[in-house]
Amino acid sequence: MAYRERDVIDVLNDLVATCRDSEEGFLKAAKGIHSDAWREILTGIASVRDRFAQELEAEVRRWGAQPETTGHIGEILHRGWVDLEARIRPRIDETILEDCTRGEEATEKHYRRALAQDLPPDIRAMVEEQFRNVQQTLEQLRGERAGGAG
Repeated sequence: MAYRERDVIDVLNDLVATCRDSEEGFLKAAKGIHSDAWREILTGIASVRDRFAQELEAEVRRWGAQPETTGHIGEILHRGWVDLEARIRPRIDETILEDCTRGEEATEKHYRRALAQDLPPDIRAMVEEQFRNVQQTLEQLRGERAGGAG
């Protein structure tokens, strides 16, 4: 099956930008959260998002294009990570985790949109694997919010 090169590259680059936004948001959250355990978890999630972005960037290059070098211009930031760094210190951990959840919900939407596209099997498999991780992260964040943090 022939895939439209530009469409595949656009999907990949959207996910690169999404992962970069997510990585940045989790690093900001880790910087401000008071719980050492959550700081470690959030830093780990940021590291995973960096790895995802690198995997996606490699695919963009394999398709003969240049990967996105930055995140979305404000799109995810306005949905989930809005001014997180500026608001972070006076906040309780639960509020920071709520911001993380909103940001990750936006990430999940980008992955759902990508998976709705016609993608080559190898790229689809990679995106599905990353999507499952995003869903697991959301479950973890939502579970903590339901259990109460702070």
